[in-house]
This record gives sequence, structure tokens and C-alpha cells, in this order.
Amino acid sequence: MDKLIPIFKEKKIRVTPQRLEVYLVLNKNNQHLTVEQIYGRVKEKFPAISLATVYSILDLFKDHDLTREVRIEFDKSYFEIKTDSHHHFFCRQCGKTYDLDLHCEHLQKKAVDGHRIEDFQGCFYGICTTCQQKQ
Repeated sequence: MDKLIPIFKEKKIRVTPQRLEVYLVLNKNNQHLTVEQIYGRVKEKFPAISLATVYSILDLFKDHDLTREVRIEFDKSYFEIKTDSHHHFFCRQCGKTYDLDLHCEHLQKKAVDGHRIEDFQGCFYGICTTCQQKQ
């Protein structure tokens, strides 16, 4: 937690216990979590926190490049700490999302056909190896 305070100060984000906890939940799990999942975990430590506060914190973090919002399912946003452009694999059976380390020339150059790329979200859908082994 002591490492987070300088990061927040560098980004000019006021340090609050709730903001620290939201960041720690995302960082600790190194997963792709929905707002509701984050809220549930933060609420264990801060019972009075509201869902709206968690949304506000995540928006603040997005604005300061501390988190990334990913749309993997049409009706859900997921949040993660890793903020660079990368691909994902979503398992349709267990619902887990994996980061993929695929190298794309256009993403590395941040351009395609003369167009400047500012962001990219790519997702592959299928069955993960763990679920395949269970079948």
C-alpha cells in the first residue's frame, strides 16, 4: 500500500482509503472484474461504500491511466490494472478472461493504413484449456 501513495500523488489523485482499496482489489486479483465484483470485495472492508462511489473511483482511475475498461461481453464492462493495449481470451464456459500476449505490427507502430491507433480492444472467444480438460 505504501507504494500506491506516490503513484496517486504523481497522478494528482487525492489518497483516500476507499480509492486505495479499489486499486488493491484490482491489483491483488490481477483479474478482469466487473464493477459489481469490485464493489462486493471493497464493501467487505468498507460497508458504507456505495456502488456509485466505486463507479466514480474507477472513472477517476481510467482518466488517469491507472485502470482500463474492457468490453468483453456486450452488457458488461470489466476493469483491469494493465493499461497497455493487448488482446483477451474469454472462456464461454467458465467466464474467465485471460490476457494474451500477441504481437501485432500495427499495434506496435500505433498506425494502420495511415490512421493513428490510440487504443485497441481485441477479444477471442472459446473454451479455455482448463474447461477443455474437464470435458
